[in-house]
Amino acid sequence: MIIKSHHIFQLSIQRTILFAVLLMANTSFCQISQIKNGVNIQASYYNGGRVNLGWELMKEYPEIEAVRIEIEPFIAHQAARWIREAHENGYQVIATYHDSQKLGSDDPQELLNAAHWWEDNYQNLTSSGPIIINLMNEWGSHDISPQNYADAYNEAIGIIRPFYPGKIIIDAPGWGQATKIAADAYPFLTDKEIIYSIHVYTSAFNIEQNRWLSHEDLSYLDATGAECMVGEFCDTATGGADWCSIIDECYVNDWPLFGWAWNGDGRNMNMIQPDWTDNPRATEYQPTNFMKIITDKLRGVPCYTEADEDCTGDLIGEKCDDGNQYTVNDRFNDFCHCTGNFTSLYESSSLDQNLLIYPNPVTKGQEIDIELFNLSARGQINIYNSLGQIIKHIPTTHNQEKISINTSLFSSGIYWISYQDVADFNLAKAFVVN
Repeated sequence: MIIKSHHIFQLSIQRTILFAVLLMANTSFCQISQIKNGVNIQASYYNGGRVNLGWELMKEYPEIEAVRIEIEPFIAHQAARWIREAHENGYQVIATYHDSQKLGSDDPQELLNAAHWWEDNYQNLTSSGPIIINLMNEWGSHDISPQNYADAYNEAIGIIRPFYPGKIIIDAPGWGQATKIAADAYPFLTDKEIIYSIHVYTSAFNIEQNRWLSHEDLSYLDATGAECMVGEFCDTATGGADWCSIIDECYVNDWPLFGWAWNGDGRNMNMIQPDWTDNPRATEYQPTNFMKIITDKLRGVPCYTEADEDCTGDLIGEKCDDGNQYTVNDRFNDFCHCTGNFTSLYESSSLDQNLLIYPNPVTKGQEIDIELFNLSARGQINIYNSLGQIIKHIPTTHNQEKISINTSLFSSGIYWISYQDVADFNLAKAFVVN
């Protein structure tokens, strides 16, 4: 988690696995939502929506407490069954209008079409159980203005309010990635009973600043004070956004998280198999490798690196030879220890200042290294335990690159490292001692 403020507060532990003991004193984080963590389901395209959803397997994963069901406009009759079954199995339900032909559209009429669809179908859908409305999946492009974004949502929300009094989820534009536009639109929204939703993938990009999505993009929404959530996230293994640490920060700040996808992706990002493309009426399902990736994040397991033997297949940055040594390259390659010259990737103009901590988790008694990436000023490192108490203080010198700490005297648990320089620039990140 990146923190930029003039003060750091110490807080007591509130989350059992991952908790932020340092918060910005002059920033209002997004409010905490009552939405639970869960997964996305896209069943519209398979066998006319007549699919077996795999509830028995889902119940083996207690981290999944809710489902976000994407509904194409032509399939509302089947969606009522999906919603009913979700409630029968004890899951909270978000229902999302999803028109695959209109994703990223800036045409306000498409958003109004979604609002009128809800007007026509809300009663039938809720006869199967209560739902939280996600007005339309990924409406708005990276180019829409904040005013036009707000104007369209003001009119669409006005259509829905006579029959739905609850919080309405609205996706950030730019396929859920343009958080700055959504934040700038907030003062123009007349109805503040909304929840901003972002979509976080390795390929997520900030078009305006020509960079991959980063922690800075979360801060834009934080500053509004609105409720926020992650409507979709997954590790796509293409692109340069550090999706894992972004999701960690969202978890720390109590944003609800929804992994993509339980089934129905159609592009090999399903958590279960067989894929509905092959067998929509399967009676038994097995988890894929995405099951652990998604459920780990839902229960707050922080990012850490495990070395691959051959350094292939999981690269996010450029290819390199495996020297089994953790370097700054692992910022772009979460599953491979690589060495080499990659200066083009690490220009200060294109990457945030950061603390790189490895190995993480660390075995008690092992040394942990803190790499000061793009940090050149004199400052200090403080290490906090889960109670917010400082247990170690280390001054840093000008242009210092790395600090090594022996963990022999550390108890098992989560700790936080904070960095503050002479210009009052602050960073904080967590690590785990096993």
